[in-house]
Amino acid sequence: MAITVRQLVGIPDLGTRVYAGATGIDREITWAHVSELPDPTEWLDSGELLMTTGLAIAEEPSAQRAYVERLANAGVSGLLIGERMEAPDLSDELAWAAEELSFPVLMTAYEVPFTAIARAVADANTTEQRQLLARTQQIYETVRSAAAAGLSGAELMARLGELVGCGLYVVDPERGFSLLPGTEPPSDVVATLTAAASVRAKPIPALLRLERGSRPAVAMAVPASRPAAMIVLPRGQQETDLTVLRHVTSVAALEVEKETSERERRRRLGSELLGGLLDGRVSPESAGQALAERGLGEEPRVLAACSFEGREIGHSDLHLRLEDQGVSHLLLRRTSLLTVLVPDTPEAIEALREEIDSSVTIGVSDRLRLVSRLQEALRESRWALEGAKAAHKPLVRYGEDTTSHLFLPRTLSEADTLVKHVLGDLIDYDTTHSSCLVESLDSFLSHNRSWKNAAASLHIHKQTLVYRMRRIEEITGRNLNRTDDIVELWLALRAHTGR
Repeated sequence: MAITVRQLVGIPDLGTRVYAGATGIDREITWAHVSELPDPTEWLDSGELLMTTGLAIAEEPSAQRAYVERLANAGVSGLLIGERMEAPDLSDELAWAAEELSFPVLMTAYEVPFTAIARAVADANTTEQRQLLARTQQIYETVRSAAAAGLSGAELMARLGELVGCGLYVVDPERGFSLLPGTEPPSDVVATLTAAASVRAKPIPALLRLERGSRPAVAMAVPASRPAAMIVLPRGQQETDLTVLRHVTSVAALEVEKETSERERRRRLGSELLGGLLDGRVSPESAGQALAERGLGEEPRVLAACSFEGREIGHSDLHLRLEDQGVSHLLLRRTSLLTVLVPDTPEAIEALREEIDSSVTIGVSDRLRLVSRLQEALRESRWALEGAKAAHKPLVRYGEDTTSHLFLPRTLSEADTLVKHVLGDLIDYDTTHSSCLVESLDSFLSHNRSWKNAAASLHIHKQTLVYRMRRIEEITGRNLNRTDDIVELWLALRAHTGR
């Protein structure tokens, strides 16, 4: 058994006496820690003795009472204060709270170092430490046998839960999704955790107690590359040593990293597949099985184009978030455009909109049943994207919002005809002379024919831009001062952008 408060006070050379809460002196002490935090409970395990010089103890009687109540409710075995150090005068409120809660408050002589207290507790608990080491060895032996048997992360956590006598669930503390497929924690506990995480400016602490009626749960931070927490639900009356559970969080972190790595592998393979289909390097026939394995087989799909225009895309994070929501998808990032293939369902479209920053514009293609129509769907999504930008809308679906892209081409052949008729000579000139007149024209019209702003965006002198516009007029036969010519050029550029 661990040393008790009574036994600690009974060691003569420690110079420690009971100040208040004498009815609780038979509490066991598993360890002794020093902390000067106003609320150290997030960093203390149940059964530990808190030692302080008194810096964290407020002067107000009500605050002193609240301080003792927090410690007692967290299962701390007692409070030890160094005499003649930094503590203010201790109030009757503090003493009354200690008596009511049977929470020992101890005073230690100034000349006794806290290390002497900690060493006395450690020496007395040598047997306990041996038992702790044995349980820790059992944890890692379970990990070894699970790896040999090829168990999943969820199956491993279930075995560890049986070993420590707790239900163990690894979740995203901010969004509540399970990070190890195959496990679903109780919804009420997840709701409590996400609510607690939402009001915190910082990540969750090492230990977060979750109020859950008479059977409280705890959430422990998992040191992974993405936000992760392990929910611990005790199954019996006896509490599991949090030191043991911290070893389990290390195992959970490894499983989260393995799952994240596997998801990243799937994202890269999916990106290669989508890129190959769009470029014609992969035939629709050969891609059928791969699409079916990703939940994008025969059912209707849509292609979404997302414009980030210089902002960080974070497509790997988007992939994780869509997988968390169970949305089948393929992602492809090229320059400032992110293309996403998802099922044509309201849930999938809403999840995509929800997981992408609200400032990002999205264009969605018409329904895509045949994979062979994927290249046409890409143009549709880009045209819809242009319509969304013009209408200042977050999302436009091709063919639905006719007012935003009323004059854009409806088919590939229409787009090819328009681009060839209006911009064909200009595109050929750029190809032959390695120039960038099409880009310059697009920038000039996009900036409402502002010489200054367009030149700045192209990083050229204003006079250089003037020369380029004159050359464009010569090649295209259009006048940039005539409204009808400007409209033709603008529509052709929009069709060309979606090609």
